[in-house]
Amino acid sequence: MIAVLTAPGIRNREPEVHLGDGPPADLIKTMQLGTGIGVEIDLADSFGWRSVTVHEWDRADRNLLDAVVGRESNRQLAKLRDSLACSDDSHLKADVPAEAAQSGPWRRLAVIDALDWWLQVPLDQALLDAERAIVRARAARTLRSRSLRDHRTGHALVLARRSAGELSTYLTGLASSASSLPRALFSGLARVANGYADLARQVVDGRDEPLEAVAEAWSRLQLCVPVGILKLSDRPATYQMSGASLLDSTTLSSAVDPRQVRARIVDTDPQVGEIRMVEAPGGSAVRVLVPAFGPRVPSVLADRLMVRLVDRRSGAAHEAVRLKLKTGQDAERLGMTTPVFTQVVPLRGAPVADVRADVFDLDYEVSPAQPDSDGELVRQRRAQYVLGEWRRSMVEIRLSREPKARNRRLARLVGVLSETVPDADEPVFFGGPTRSQITRYLEAGPEVAHPWFTSTRGAGEPLVAELAAVHQAR
Repeated sequence: MIAVLTAPGIRNREPEVHLGDGPPADLIKTMQLGTGIGVEIDLADSFGWRSVTVHEWDRADRNLLDAVVGRESNRQLAKLRDSLACSDDSHLKADVPAEAAQSGPWRRLAVIDALDWWLQVPLDQALLDAERAIVRARAARTLRSRSLRDHRTGHALVLARRSAGELSTYLTGLASSASSLPRALFSGLARVANGYADLARQVVDGRDEPLEAVAEAWSRLQLCVPVGILKLSDRPATYQMSGASLLDSTTLSSAVDPRQVRARIVDTDPQVGEIRMVEAPGGSAVRVLVPAFGPRVPSVLADRLMVRLVDRRSGAAHEAVRLKLKTGQDAERLGMTTPVFTQVVPLRGAPVADVRADVFDLDYEVSPAQPDSDGELVRQRRAQYVLGEWRRSMVEIRLSREPKARNRRLARLVGVLSETVPDADEPVFFGGPTRSQITRYLEAGPEVAHPWFTSTRGAGEPLVAELAAVHQAR
């Protein structure tokens, strides 16, 4: 990897060390590990870090950096820092190979965080957080410093306890309702349950009831449910926007930008604009309606959504206002059959046809797109859709061992892409495969050479929550 080192104080907002290279990629996520160390993972190629940054070298924890890039790479970076300090240069560039051996759990943790942001398919958040907790504990074990290791394990325990109740309920429900479990799901749940047991053994101040409840539920499940093979229907599920019954042909729409709103908060459709604007009486304001992804949206996330109107011609953005989540009868009064985020937004003299509604999370605001046809916005939405369909197809074949199940979903995916990506040899998004490569994969199998076709292996292995979602939707 290419390391770029910057002398302290030269660029206050730039990291003092940036390790990484490669062409642009769309399915990326940055994770802050603490002590000024940040990592970036690409879901299209998760076998190595896309980048590692150290903002303040002298304050960064070398023990943690050893675990992330390897001791030898860390030593090389330290020597380069010394060389830069002894020279009159403000920058230094060198090739530093990053080791991957010790970074496995850290890369897995980064992948889970990235999927939590990008994966727009139904997932049980408690299962996802439970797996995040046990991977966090595994990552902690790679640290040589006992104090740092104990500190990181403590964070894992907090997350594990927070997820334990819903995890226990899920396991108990399977024990009483499932006739059998696919081997891949059984193995994934065993890995999570064993991780909880390992964490329970590290508790030194007595019994830990939430963790013990998980162990008891897992024991019951093992006794009640044998391992089997999942039978899938011939028609795979699709995920489309729901609850838009009030809307007529005169209603204006805008598209959600996945860079600004994490997955599974608002409902999205790859082919239509899901944010709807209905002009209020008098024409001085519009009501913005954004369907929620499902009936259960955590309030801590729902309270963060904002909306602003953006001029489609100039790109000028109006002042943002907070969206409100309406459910039940409140949603029905708005003509919606499912929960909806909504707000009345003043037009401030602008014609409603000249603005688009831009929805964003307070912490993830980027410069808004002007039209929905903005090339970067369209490509990012396509990347999110392809990620969901690809991973769903790989999970289906892992659970059912039916190649036809995978092929049905991927053949449909190719059909959708053929309408939006006319050039079959153009990557469908930055870092992704071409439509031709996906077609050849359908015909020839895994020997097609592109990192995307191994993106569900290693650190990119399917989440337990993904396996559970397909099992539940069978």
